[in-house]
Order: sequence, then C-alpha cells, then structure tokens
Amino acid sequence: MKKALLFSLLSLVGGAASAQKALQEVIIDYNTLRKKPKTVEVTLPKGLGAVFYRVTAFNAEKVNTNESLYNAIRLVNPEKLTAEGYDFNQHLLTSNADMDVAVGFFEDKTAAEAYSDGRETAACGRVDSTKSAAGMVTCKAEKMYVAVKPLTKGKIATVKVEVVALADLPEDPINDRYPFVVQNELNGEIAYEVSGDRSTWQSFFLPKQRKAEFKLAASQVYLRVSTLDKVSEEYKIDSGKQYRFFWNKDKNRVDLAEFKP
Repeated sequence: MKKALLFSLLSLVGGAASAQKALQEVIIDYNTLRKKPKTVEVTLPKGLGAVFYRVTAFNAEKVNTNESLYNAIRLVNPEKLTAEGYDFNQHLLTSNADMDVAVGFFEDKTAAEAYSDGRETAACGRVDSTKSAAGMVTCKAEKMYVAVKPLTKGKIATVKVEVVALADLPEDPINDRYPFVVQNELNGEIAYEVSGDRSTWQSFFLPKQRKAEFKLAASQVYLRVSTLDKVSEEYKIDSGKQYRFFWNKDKNRVDLAEFKP
C-alpha cells in the first residue's frame, strides 16, 4: 500500500518565511519471501531531508499489520530523529519469523537488482542480517529502491517494509486555494497532523507562542492534535480562517478553536 503526498504548503513561522518540516508516511509494503528476492520502489517527496525505515520479518500467517513506523515516530521532534546517536531500536517491532533477511537501500534500480542477485553494489544504506531493523538512510533521489532478500534457506516469511520521509515542503504560490493559520498558545511545543482526505496524514511540530500559515491545494483540510497514546477528534478547517491551540479547562485537554486577530 503506497501513500503519496496529497498537498503542498507554505509555512511562515513567527513571521519569517521558512518551509516547515513534515513527517510523511510514504509506503507500507508486505512481501512474502520464498526464493526470489523482492525490490520495493518508493517515491520520495521533494525537499527531502531524511528517510526513516523499518523492516520486520514475520511468520507468513502472523503479520503485525496494526502498528506503523509513522505512528511510532510522529511525536518525535525531527531534530531528535536526525541527531547522531538517536536510538531507533525503541521503535522496533518484535519478529516472530525463523528467517533472517538482508536489506539494501538504493537510488538506482539496476544497483538494487544487482544486490538482489548477490553482487556488491553501492548503496545509500544496508542491513546485512536481521529479523527486525529500524534506522535512517541517506538516500536523496526522487526514487528509492528497497531490496529485501532471504538469508535462511528453506524458510518462508512475510517482510513488512515501512518508509517515512522527513521533508521541507516547498513554497508553491499556485497552491493557495485553501489558506489557514494555526497558532500555539500553549506553554510547550505541540504535535499536530494535517490531512486532505482523512486517511493520509502529515505530522508537524509547532513551538510555543508561534504560528504556522498554510497554503494548500486540497479541496478540504482536516487537522488533529497528536498525543502519545492517541489523536484528538478531527477538526474541519475552513479556508481563510485563523485557529489557535489552547488548553480547554472545561474539557481538560488541548483544543482547537477559531479566533479573529
């Protein structure tokens, strides 16, 4: 199942023009490995800053389809995710397979296919042997190819491949049909998500007492607040309006409301 970028945006934070960083789930792919290796093609967004991956081998009949890497890292500030020494092992899934796999990440399809055939080729990331691995790779091309091959003879496993991109979404003056503003009135940073279809979400981080201005191409926009264990109700955003994050004492939670400056 591939998920594509549905809209672009311009973000102005604190009055200075800058593209806001967004986490975007790019792909979840399930490959049943027998003898022939499988290569997964991933289309990455423009303004790419980093690529995060998770690969997990499962018993073919017992695959964990409930947990996603995007949900595991959507509340982590991108500065922490990209910092040297960040521990991605805390986001691993538990494998129940008997098979080990090797994984290579490539910017060239031919190199990926050569790797699958057992030849040594230049990669932008690789894992030599694992049942469950997660981390960051340095692939920067528009297309990335993930080559997964089995290392244990006579075994069958289903491999779950997940990729999340961190990108500075570029300014696009044409896509200004659905502008809106959100402002953080809380005492700390807030994580929130924006969607144009209520199924594919992008995660954003807004510092305290700052604002972000969006210009979207989507016909309708929805927003939700992210927390450690769940997300809030989905708020329908109206074009041209301004909104604020605040602590709602009556509801005892963070809330979103329209306001007029």
